[in-house]
Amino acid sequence: MKINPFKETNLEDLQRSITKFLIDHFGKIIEIIKEKWEAFVAKGKERVTVMFIPHSEKKIVNFQVSIFAISIFTGVVAITVIITSILIIDHSSTIKDVSKLKVDGLNSEMQVEQYKEEISRLKDTLQLFKPEIAGLYALTPGNNANNLWAMGGPDNPDPENVDELAPPTEILDMQEIETELKVTKEVIGQIKGFLNHRKKLIENTPSIWPVDGYIVSRFGSRNSPYSFKNEHHAGIDIEAFPGSEIRATAPGTVESVRWDSNLGLTITVSHRYGFSTHYSHCERVLVRPEQKVTKGEVIGFVGKTGRTTKYICYYKIKIGTEYVDPIPFLNKIVH
Repeated sequence: MKINPFKETNLEDLQRSITKFLIDHFGKIIEIIKEKWEAFVAKGKERVTVMFIPHSEKKIVNFQVSIFAISIFTGVVAITVIITSILIIDHSSTIKDVSKLKVDGLNSEMQVEQYKEEISRLKDTLQLFKPEIAGLYALTPGNNANNLWAMGGPDNPDPENVDELAPPTEILDMQEIETELKVTKEVIGQIKGFLNHRKKLIENTPSIWPVDGYIVSRFGSRNSPYSFKNEHHAGIDIEAFPGSEIRATAPGTVESVRWDSNLGLTITVSHRYGFSTHYSHCERVLVRPEQKVTKGEVIGFVGKTGRTTKYICYYKIKIGTEYVDPIPFLNKIVH
């Protein structure tokens, strides 16, 4: 027969069955727990007499306290001691942390001061560097160095009266340094471009000594060593050891190799930008007309051909149709 839990009689039977099951299985345990609890309560209600006997023994003070009260008091004291110990330990740890923070704060202040000094030195160094950059920038064509860097306003006459919301001076200095370094980078780029153009110009300009020796006759007016009359000397005479190497002073093309009764064996080399160079009184030559030569390439050797009394290289530079003094070109880059 099945039990229908929705019928009242069946529900009562179910309750009785569950109660009987619990009593059969847990009744003894419940009885033991109950007995223990009653014994514990009875023991806790027992009273203990506490007596205070003074040295004079005139009046003895005594009172009775239950074990429960003593247990509660002892527990409160123990808890208080534990909490106090934890608070003391935590306080000690906090004190150590505060001390460490103070030390770290002092170190941070020292580092900040060092950073301030480094920023100040960097700014001073940049100020010393700026005139050099401006000088180089002024050498480039069409550039004016006066407006290269923006001029700042006057210094604050009252340094203590500073807007609290304004950034620190060091931050402003770093921003100024950053701006000026960016300008410097742009300027150096322009100077680099200019120098690259000048380098190409110099590479194609007669700018080295044609022979190792020393100048015995300069460009310009002089007394002729033969007629003793005043004459125009269109180049310079460089005396050297016989057979010394003569080098092309710029890259170019050999225009001619000819013999002249006065100049002797002469080499003429044409260069870019309207330059041409002439090397006279050679003993012998190593080039021929229309031959390409590079700067510093040996093209001949020092001799005493033509009208001369010494072993010399008569060196001339011509720009367009005019002969110019070769000495300034020799002084630009001396090999």
